[in-house]
Amino acid sequence: MPKRSINLHKNNTLKKSKLSFPGQHESEEVVLIARKHLIALLPYFLQICLMCLLPILFYIFIVPAVLPAFLEEPYHQLFLLLSIIYYGFIWIIIFVIWMDYYLDIWIVTNERILDIEQIGFFSRIVSELDLKRIQDITSSVHGVIPTMFGFGNIHIQTAAEERKFDLKLVPHPVTTRRKITKLYKAAREKDRFIYRDDE
Repeated sequence: MPKRSINLHKNNTLKKSKLSFPGQHESEEVVLIARKHLIALLPYFLQICLMCLLPILFYIFIVPAVLPAFLEEPYHQLFLLLSIIYYGFIWIIIFVIWMDYYLDIWIVTNERILDIEQIGFFSRIVSELDLKRIQDITSSVHGVIPTMFGFGNIHIQTAAEERKFDLKLVPHPVTTRRKITKLYKAAREKDRFIYRDDE
C-alpha cells in the first residue's frame, strides 16, 4: 500500500501520525506534527479588525467634515468602489497571513526534528536537527496568558559550534519536551546498540 502524503491537521495540537513527507528516510517514522498556537494570530487579527473599521470611520467622521461631496452621487459610488477594492486587498492579506501560519510546521520523527518555515508564496526554509546531536532540551512558559492557554517555547541545545534550535509558541511545551526527550534517549540507545553489534 503506497504511503500517503503528509496531511496537516486542522488544529494545532500535537498528534501521533503514520504519515510521510518528502525526503523521509526509509526507517523514519513521523511521531509528532505541530504548528504554532493560534494565539500567534491574535496580533494580526487585531490589525485586520482595525483595517476593516478604517473606511467606516472615515465615512462617518472625515467625509462629512472634509469631503461632503462623497455623500452625493456620483462620488458616493466612487467611494463604494474604492472601499470594495480596499476590502479586496484585506482579503489577500488575510490569505497570506493564514498561509504563513498554516504552512509553518514542526515535524518530529524517531530520528530528527524538522522546522519548516514558509516565507511568502515562493520561499520556504527547512531546518533539521538529528536527535542524537541534542545536548540539552528545556521548555519555558512565562506569563499569565501562556499559562492559561497552554503554550510556550522549547529550546534545544546542540553542539557548541551550532546555534540553538528554538521552537516558539509551541502548544503544550512541557508534554512536547518530554516526548522529544524520550525520542532522543531511544535514538541514543539504538545508536549504542548498533555500535556494540558492530564490535
